[in-house]
Amino acid sequence: MKLNKRSSQPLYAQLKDLLQERIESGFYGAGEQIPSEQVLCKELDLSRPTVRQAIAELVSEGYLEIIKGKGTFVAAEPSKTEIRGFSPFTFSLLAARQLEDFQNLTIERVQGDAEKDQIFELSEGAGHPGYWSIRWQMAGEDGTLAVCHSLVPIYMFPELAADLEAERRMIDITANKYAYLPQKASARLMVRTATRQETESLEMDRLSQLLIVQSKLKSRSGNCCEYVTSMMRSDAVILAMDAGRS
Repeated sequence: MKLNKRSSQPLYAQLKDLLQERIESGFYGAGEQIPSEQVLCKELDLSRPTVRQAIAELVSEGYLEIIKGKGTFVAAEPSKTEIRGFSPFTFSLLAARQLEDFQNLTIERVQGDAEKDQIFELSEGAGHPGYWSIRWQMAGEDGTLAVCHSLVPIYMFPELAADLEAERRMIDITANKYAYLPQKASARLMVRTATRQETESLEMDRLSQLLIVQSKLKSRSGNCCEYVTSMMRSDAVILAMDAGRS
């Protein structure tokens, strides 16, 4: 490895890039120990703080892991849970057949505001009773995979809070509500860096990337009946989508 000490790029950043390149190329394989701080300092004529900063950033980004008493190793490729048949309906509460996968579910009543009312195309203010705000988690073998937040208009499902708290079955909750159930949906998928609170709730490393899906679901009458925001660990899930033409 060679570093350019005349470059405007800081030495720690150059070292970080070189180590990352070697990891991504397979020169350092998953689970393999990289040279120690002492070796890197001697080989590249670097100070220990410079080497430590480069390694610390690679640890925070998930490329390396430090095992106390042993050294620094290339992080193993995490196992991923595949969400098959992914669509805008995947994380919908109203489209769910059962609630067993909806862990740590909470529900509360919230008032309408300009942002929410615009999504649901409702008159702002006192013209409607507000929304149910439902939050839950999806868990995998290695921890929390996703944190979801759903908004449902109260006028469509006035007893939803009582039904969920009573642990009623979805088939009973949605009985005689077919006119308000999701029939059409659209979704937006985006990626961004997680906040500190999000990394804690999803058990992620700092500066990790989130997969975010925002789904807008409409009933057969064309009215928006649910708006869902799902935040997923990008290192722990695979979204599988199938399509075909007849």
